[in-house]
Amino acid sequence: MKPKPDDTIQQTVRKGYVQIATTGSGCCGSGSPQEFAGKIGYSAEELAALPDGANLGLSCGNPTALAELKAGQVVLDLGSGAGLDIFIAARKVGPTGRAIGVDMTPEMLDKARRNIEAFRQKTGLSNAEFRLGEIEHLPVADASVDAVISNCVINLSADKPQVWRQIGRTLRPGGRVSVSDLALKKPLPESIREMVVALVGCVAGAVTIDETVRMAREAGLGNIQWSEKEYAVDVMEGCNDRLYQSVKDALPKGEALSDYVVSVNLTAEKPSGEILSTKHKELVAIGASVTGHCQSCLTWHLDKARQSGASDKEIDMAVSIGKAVQKGSVAAMESFINEQRGQRIPAHESICQPKDLQVKTDGSCGCK
Repeated sequence: MKPKPDDTIQQTVRKGYVQIATTGSGCCGSGSPQEFAGKIGYSAEELAALPDGANLGLSCGNPTALAELKAGQVVLDLGSGAGLDIFIAARKVGPTGRAIGVDMTPEMLDKARRNIEAFRQKTGLSNAEFRLGEIEHLPVADASVDAVISNCVINLSADKPQVWRQIGRTLRPGGRVSVSDLALKKPLPESIREMVVALVGCVAGAVTIDETVRMAREAGLGNIQWSEKEYAVDVMEGCNDRLYQSVKDALPKGEALSDYVVSVNLTAEKPSGEILSTKHKELVAIGASVTGHCQSCLTWHLDKARQSGASDKEIDMAVSIGKAVQKGSVAAMESFINEQRGQRIPAHESICQPKDLQVKTDGSCGCK
């Protein structure tokens, strides 16, 4: 029976990382993994506490720096490799927390497990563990972890929407996911997308940031924020080993890898189950700011609402409702509530756009 394309991709990735695990050589095999990690966001203190061999130079960012980990939390690393991010996370969650790594490559898992004792001797902590499994089918219970991290791994999956669904499944309400990965700026040349070496190096499997955001939202996550880090791709492009040299050679003349790919840090949250989400709280605050004639409050909550994923339409509606409440319109407030519940509402004849707001001479807010 001919293998399915997804199975072929998975086997290609597995074989590539078996070789990395057995040779101990990652992205920058010709350079120092320590130096490479420092250039993409790891601190000297974080790297100094690692067991020898935990850092293979396979990263494209530092997801633990964005995860906002706290003592006592349970953190899960997708594609944990030799344990780089797990050991850093284990120190942050402390003795009352737990750091769980999942990897599909037995050879990589063995390498990580051998590092546990060295980590314990360095830190006195025994809170790290590694499980064999696929990131599309995580060996972790529903709603059992406070944070999910992943470092240049999700791009290797042939079924990325399933990975994001697994993230949503395993996170507790209010939990947070922090991902460092590669994203496409424009389509890769066909010759590169077909290269096995590029797939193992995360390049051929990259998708756009818009696609990633869509998958995260469809998995039930919210408050999605991201930032681009082109310098990380430039650092990787300087590597001279097999994962990148052949990719660079295949690029059109005069073009660099950073013309196609950017390193992205992305965070998202699982709704906490509260009656109002962060976004809806900010929308209510916008309406209250208009009603209370507070321009500085309005400016603050407009910014927070956009950060939490509120659309321009939702913000406009909140402003409009705030003005209507000033006039004592209960019907307008009911319309806003119905809209947030997904019900159809009557169109408003006049909506006060945020850009039209100004401070009147009496100190109140109004429309131009």
